[in-house]
Amino acid sequence: FKEKKLLNNTVKFKEQKWIPFSEALQDSTSLPGAAIGHINLLRGHSNTGKTTALLELAINAQKMGILPVFIITEMKWSWEHAKQMGFQVEDVVDQETGEVVDYKGFFLYVDRSTLGTIEDTAEFIADLLDEQRKGNLPYDLCFLWDSIGSIPCKMSIEANKNNPMWNAGAMSQQFGNFINQRFPLSRKESSKYTNTMVAINKIWVAPAETIMSQPKMKMKNGETMFLDSTIVLTFGNITNSGTSKHKATKNGKEVKFAKRTKVSCDKNHVTGITTKGTI
Repeated sequence: FKEKKLLNNTVKFKEQKWIPFSEALQDSTSLPGAAIGHINLLRGHSNTGKTTALLELAINAQKMGILPVFIITEMKWSWEHAKQMGFQVEDVVDQETGEVVDYKGFFLYVDRSTLGTIEDTAEFIADLLDEQRKGNLPYDLCFLWDSIGSIPCKMSIEANKNNPMWNAGAMSQQFGNFINQRFPLSRKESSKYTNTMVAINKIWVAPAETIMSQPKMKMKNGETMFLDSTIVLTFGNITNSGTSKHKATKNGKEVKFAKRTKVSCDKNHVTGITTKGTI
């Protein structure tokens, strides 16, 4: 019966593997890294270390032969920062002027010049997964999206009004009911490649509903990615960034050289362990 109904070879999943975090982040979260074949969500306020963690994962994915696919919809990107952290990228230099005009290497990159809406982003991801299935992109892929809450839906663009409810609805329709399901399906033994999503999501704080209740953390563009994520890390506090700066004095000047932030693993459907720490 199973053979007749094609149910005899679709059960087994691949062994769980990880794209490593830095040692410091591993110590703070009790996680070895981002879970391969799953959606991994990094959420929190601005300037709490989310993009740094995303870059660490991109660097280690590159070392593992997993193709990093950068989706940069919040235009705060710096290739110099990526190179300083160890990401392998080559300068493309204009032979006449000697100026750096582009970058190349083992990665793919798109930003708001190409992707203007949530729907565009979903279409881009679907297209790459289709090209991979056809054999035109023969690599495991790691999509690195910075960030979910920084891009509107088509309806918001057409109405010239950034409507959070429309954006949340588009995220649910395009990702929750479609794209997000393709990542865990790539973990099946029958799938030649295994694909991973690491997404950053900014948060906002909903006021307390009563005097006795606490403010609630909400994510920009809705809860879709949180619900579909296997791993969720929260950087900072709920109501504020919760960071502090490390200072030192050098040659009579006060230098701020590092930042301490809280980080908590709020969802873990792989090992089940959730912890809180600082980094």
